[in-house]
Amino acid sequence: MNTTTNEVTPKPTDAKLNATKDENDNKYLLFSIGKEIFGVPLMGVREVTEPQKVKPIANTSKHFLGVINIRGEIIGVIDLRIRLSHPAEKTPFMAMIIFETAVGPMAALVDKVESVSIIEEKNIDRNPNISSDFPQKYLMGIGKLNDDLITLINLNDVLGIETLNNFRTTKMG
Repeated sequence: MNTTTNEVTPKPTDAKLNATKDENDNKYLLFSIGKEIFGVPLMGVREVTEPQKVKPIANTSKHFLGVINIRGEIIGVIDLRIRLSHPAEKTPFMAMIIFETAVGPMAALVDKVESVSIIEEKNIDRNPNISSDFPQKYLMGIGKLNDDLITLINLNDVLGIETLNNFRTTKMG
């Protein structure tokens, strides 16, 4: 007697899929520039790497350092410290955060990567009442994590369309 059984693998329920999505939406890569802690959505981060030798590109913005080669892919590098008006001093824990943009991957140089943390939506003030030289269009909100306040930013907005277009021209040219 030949019997076959068709096992059915249970599919995740919509509730489980939404819970996973929500959990991922609440994960942030935390990093420091000077004494300030920033966070970016983890979903936009491709990888974190040690600083690499940068090949300068002439006639670019002062925060655009040049390009690096990661596994055969040419990636533009910005010094996020300069872009956010912080001193660009060499520190022992410097790192490059590789993230996706509309024109391909870019790298942001930061003083130190701190951690990946979950910041619940209820702990994020999306419209903080602050007066700062920090452009509001970069700001996603201020997150509260334990006793720390984290400045949540969107790296694509921080770069700005001008930098992205400059990089696209450099890549194409």
